[in-house]
Amino acid sequence: MEGQRVEQKPGKPKKGLIIAGVVVGVLAAAYLGLCAWAGQSRTIFPHTSVAGVDVSGQTVDAAAQTLSQELEHAARSVSLPLAYGHWEGTLDGGVVELDADAWAQSAWESGRENFLLQGGAYLGRLMGMGCDLAPEFALSQSGQQQFEALMDEADQQVGGALVDASYAVEGEELVLTKGVTGVTIDRQAAQETVLTALGEAVAATMGAENAQQPQAVELPAHETAPQDPDFDAMYAELHTEAQDAQVDPDTLEVSEAVVGVDFDVAAAKTAFAQAAEGETVRIPLTITQPKETKESLEAKLFRDLLGEGTTKVSGSANRKHNVKLSASACNGVVLMPGEEFSYNNTTGSRSADKGYLAAPVYSGGDSVDEVGGGICQTSSTIYYAVLHTNLEVVERHAHTYNTGYVTQGMDATVYYGAADFRFKNSTDYPVKIVTKSYDKNGARYLTVQIYGTNDEGIYAVPKSSVFDRVDPTTQYKADSSIPQGTTKVDSKQNPYTGWSSQTYRYVYDKDGNLLEKQDMGFSKYKMRPKTILYNPADGDPSTWVDGKPPKPGETTDPGTGTTDPGTGTTDPGTGTTDPGTGTTDPGTGTTDPGTGTTDPGTGTTDPGTGTTDPGTGTAGGQGGASSSSSAQNPSGSQAA
Repeated sequence: MEGQRVEQKPGKPKKGLIIAGVVVGVLAAAYLGLCAWAGQSRTIFPHTSVAGVDVSGQTVDAAAQTLSQELEHAARSVSLPLAYGHWEGTLDGGVVELDADAWAQSAWESGRENFLLQGGAYLGRLMGMGCDLAPEFALSQSGQQQFEALMDEADQQVGGALVDASYAVEGEELVLTKGVTGVTIDRQAAQETVLTALGEAVAATMGAENAQQPQAVELPAHETAPQDPDFDAMYAELHTEAQDAQVDPDTLEVSEAVVGVDFDVAAAKTAFAQAAEGETVRIPLTITQPKETKESLEAKLFRDLLGEGTTKVSGSANRKHNVKLSASACNGVVLMPGEEFSYNNTTGSRSADKGYLAAPVYSGGDSVDEVGGGICQTSSTIYYAVLHTNLEVVERHAHTYNTGYVTQGMDATVYYGAADFRFKNSTDYPVKIVTKSYDKNGARYLTVQIYGTNDEGIYAVPKSSVFDRVDPTTQYKADSSIPQGTTKVDSKQNPYTGWSSQTYRYVYDKDGNLLEKQDMGFSKYKMRPKTILYNPADGDPSTWVDGKPPKPGETTDPGTGTTDPGTGTTDPGTGTTDPGTGTTDPGTGTTDPGTGTTDPGTGTTDPGTGTTDPGTGTAGGQGGASSSSSAQNPSGSQAA
């Protein structure tokens, strides 16, 4: 039929597309297979080299061995000339090293960076697309040592090394030397330049027939300015305050003295700033010598006898034992300047477990036996020695009754926990107490010496004036143990004469000029009456005729008017003299043998010093005694 359009069927084009898709799929599968094969292959892709060394088709191990051999060959062929000023040197290629294993691995990995691309990379290498890896070289350990040795040699020959500023003490001067700017090889930059040049030459020689020699390298240099000294640190190091030699309070060893050093920091900075490099300037030092060196102090220690006192020790064997024991506790005691001596702290409690025995003490006005009796004689002897020094008395108490073994006003009673004797080392040097208990001519004595250092020759003389004498009265006391018609003087409760005393210490210079009159305090000693014991059957003693008790069977005429028993007359019952009439204190029966001086209150010459008593009207300053120096023992009990 004319003019009718006939529609064609689409069968053939569709078939072509299917064929094309199949081809593409096959090709894709083949490519993926190639990628998988390329990734699994243990050999390096074709046309792959490292530093010009062809490692194509080699395993990693084989390639590493090839690279090592080529590096060794090239290293022997290459040398690098070095220059630094007028110095010249050479560094051969053997100083460089290459991590052959790592670069062989890198060669194998070349082209295999991506799975989908490694097949194409492999095909490209097959078609001649080469890849040459440029390895990184490093200095070996021995190569580093060779490099440093060459750098040291160059620096030494060319010179210009950095010189830092310095200082030293020479005699009495501080010597400052200014530093010099250093012109030296910049070793970090030099090593980088040398390694680059050697690496390039070695890399160019590896795999080549002829060695590629590098151009000479001019070593780079740099300047290093010297540091200025730290003047503050220098001053802290050199500045020293002068210090006298010191005595160690524990070991008594003498330390070395320290010489004082000082200088003007501002002047030192100015002089240093004005100096040229390498120039030396001198700064004067201020040297201060110590007043006391080790040698001079050792020669002075305990050199001088500051004061001394001796007393005669009487009484029972127990009392003598206690005096010796307490004196031993004080022997060798050293007081540093400003340190106090305490008798109670030094001896401790006077107890039986420390070896003290029972001996008479004063308690409530009576003499009774108590452990530690007699130790007050030691404290009193020490006080008596201190009175002959210029040491400060801190605490002192007078006895209830006059002791008789030291001059009135120069005793010091103690009772542990209640009354103490204390004095202070008011000198600039240590002082030492030395005690000696000894027998001489059948008698016991105690000597106390105080040693120290008396540079100025000052000495002291104690003087006491006594007044208000009160003679002992006589009292009767009934005692049934006394036979009728007789009396007996109580031998234990000895009578004591009452006194008042004022003590001064006169301090003189070495020429005998009075420097000071020190008030050492007022002391008041009680009177204790003589006690006569009688039998109560004899009646009232006031009714006795002539002061005598009636014989057994006799009666007393109360109207006869007997003699007053308190008159202090001779006791007809004993035939002894009343101890209250002015004789030596019967409590000890001795005069102080340690002074040998006339009563200083009389104004007569003191035979112990040969000096006229300054207490006859000479005026002087006050001081030196403690506020408790005249106090009585507050405890009511004290060693006799």
